[in-house]
Amino acid sequence: MAVKLAVIWIHGLGDRGSSWRGLEDDAELPGVKAKWMFPDAPTVPVTCNGGARSTSWFDIEDIPVTQDAKDYPKDIEKSVTRIHAMVGDLEKEGYASNEIVIGGFSQGGAMALQAVLRYPKPLAGVCCCSGWLMMRDSVGTWANGANKDTPIFWGHGRSDNVVVFALQQIGVAALSEANFTKVTAKDYATMHSTTDQEHRDIGAFLAGTCKA
Repeated sequence: MAVKLAVIWIHGLGDRGSSWRGLEDDAELPGVKAKWMFPDAPTVPVTCNGGARSTSWFDIEDIPVTQDAKDYPKDIEKSVTRIHAMVGDLEKEGYASNEIVIGGFSQGGAMALQAVLRYPKPLAGVCCCSGWLMMRDSVGTWANGANKDTPIFWGHGRSDNVVVFALQQIGVAALSEANFTKVTAKDYATMHSTTDQEHRDIGAFLAGTCKA
C-alpha cells in the first residue's frame, strides 16, 4: 500500500495557487500517493500596494519585509482559521494529521508557519520558503505544543530584496527559544524566488515526513 501525504501550498502576495502547480512535479515523491492543494487567498486592499486590491492572506505595511515589519493579528487569525478548515476536511477524508504538510512561499511561507504552529494536533511538517515568523516575540504564548516536534523546512535566498534574508536566522532563533528546534534551514544563491535545488530539497523533506 502506497504511503499517502497531503500538501497544502500557500502562495504569496498577489499570486494564485495555480502558479505553484509545477512544484508537484519538481518535488518528486516516488512511492508516495500525494494530494496537493493550491488555494487562493481572498482579494483585499493591501497597504504596501497603496491600498490597491490584491490576493493576500494578511495585510503587509511595507516592502521589503524586515525585522521591524508590522503584524496584523486579526488577518493572521482569519487566514489560519481558513487553512485549519482545509486540514479538517483532509482529516475527514481519512488523512491523519501527521500525514498533512503545510507549506508556502513568501507571505504564504509566513502563513504556513502560523497555521502549523497553531494547530492542536501534530502535523507532518511545514515548508517556509522565503517567508518570515510573524509575532515572533510571543511565539511561546500563541504556538501550540502539539507541534513542538514537527519538522520545519526553511529555505531562503541570500540576496532576497523583498523578504530580507536576515529574517530566516531571526525566525529560526525565535523558534529555538520557544523549543521548536526541528528546523532545517537552507539558503540559496537567488533573490526572492525558489530554485530547482530548493524544489529538490523540498521533495526530500516531504519524503522524510512520510509515515511508512
